[in-house]
Amino acid sequence: MKRIYKNKTKLRILIDTKCNLSGAVSVTICGIKPDGTLKSFVAGIKDEERGVIFYDVHSAEDFDLSGWWTFWPEVTFDDDTTACGRAVRVFVYESGR
Repeated sequence: MKRIYKNKTKLRILIDTKCNLSGAVSVTICGIKPDGTLKSFVAGIKDEERGVIFYDVHSAEDFDLSGWWTFWPEVTFDDDTTACGRAVRVFVYESGR
């Protein structure tokens, strides 16, 4: 499955930040929902050198609206610097469509 469905929880979101994450102390996947509200997910690091992060969907409320979402990664490093990745748009589908 390559689609995200509204209110489903069997899903892992992967993002390639394209930067080395050595020294990262916090990683967040930020999103703007179709209604314009901001949503954030505390992410984990899958591959520090390659810069791959992930979020395992925990709740049916994580993706509670269908439509176009915008996502981007934000990373804070141990020297208090921050980095923000490029935003991408992803469509969240209704079940059965």
